[in-house]
Amino acid sequence: MRSINLLLRAVFLNTVLLLGLAGASNAEAILQVNDPAPEFSLKALDGSDVKLSQFSNTKAVVLVFWSTWSANSKRALQRFDEYYGKYKGRGIQVLGINVENQTISPEDLSNIKKFVEEIKISFPVLLDKNLGTFHSYGIIAVPSTVIVSGGKVTYAMPGLPLVQTEDLFDYLLTLAGETPFKKVEQKYTPEPAAVANASLGRQYAAKKMNPMAYAFFQKAIEKDPTYMPPYIDLAKLYLSDGKNSEAEETLRKAVAKDAENTAVQSELGYFLSRKGELKEAIELLNKAVKQETYTPAFYYLGYALSKNNQSKEAFEYFDKALSINPFDKSLFRIRGEVYENSKMMKEASADYKRALELTLKIRN
Repeated sequence: MRSINLLLRAVFLNTVLLLGLAGASNAEAILQVNDPAPEFSLKALDGSDVKLSQFSNTKAVVLVFWSTWSANSKRALQRFDEYYGKYKGRGIQVLGINVENQTISPEDLSNIKKFVEEIKISFPVLLDKNLGTFHSYGIIAVPSTVIVSGGKVTYAMPGLPLVQTEDLFDYLLTLAGETPFKKVEQKYTPEPAAVANASLGRQYAAKKMNPMAYAFFQKAIEKDPTYMPPYIDLAKLYLSDGKNSEAEETLRKAVAKDAENTAVQSELGYFLSRKGELKEAIELLNKAVKQETYTPAFYYLGYALSKNNQSKEAFEYFDKALSINPFDKSLFRIRGEVYENSKMMKEASADYKRALELTLKIRN
């Protein structure tokens, strides 16, 4: 069993390398404010085809990614339906994008229709049958909300965190021409040049043109030192080249710039846990999971706790990550490693196999 397990892990890692996905960070795919909103064409529950571009003349399109298996999706859909009922005539369109499974079975479809009928959703519900839209928008938690205006992302919120959800609806009230319950603060938007340079860096990294990738990630940081994704991208690139000290230095600079950023807290915490500095790692990751918006924080904490001989707590955090996003290949890869280290070879093999399946489906 161990030899089969090691073979599966080797196949997974080789596949990742061949597909140009090595070193890719969880944060790099998450769409940022001002990023172009990817076009999509999805089937609605009524059988019609719906494209994002058909709403180009609306003030804003609210995309709500949800599923029947997500504990918070019902609450999210009901809240957005209440908003839509009041303000749909003011140039705002809400679309519910169901992300039930990689492939939607007849049973899945029946459950989705029953769910929608029971809670009486009035806005269109679309089926993301192969999760292409889920991945193109970089969704890391279910439910998640993305607001699109003028072809660009103007707001993105993973999960359904209490305070951030109220901030989002205050923002939506201003879009509808209403007075929000509290003053809407201007949200941070990264410098366009930083976003563009980071995007070019990822393209070069995917092509294994690392010197060019390094240059563009560093340019992105210079253009906007408060824009966090290029720090994570740069650290991942350093790690792929075996430059661990440079990776740590980059992540610590990011945390120094934005100590509350969940993604950089999580990535530094995971790096430190692999390095064996478990006390600091667990402190960072415990802080990150309190935000309840960044799925990797939960399985990174699971990994750190497993190394700290806290197996029961570790697997509880892996389960929490699965409940938020069961389509994250890194979750299965890392949990597979924990299973393997715990001599649970059957479970490890199943997780490595699932990680490989998700990698191939994402690529296709």
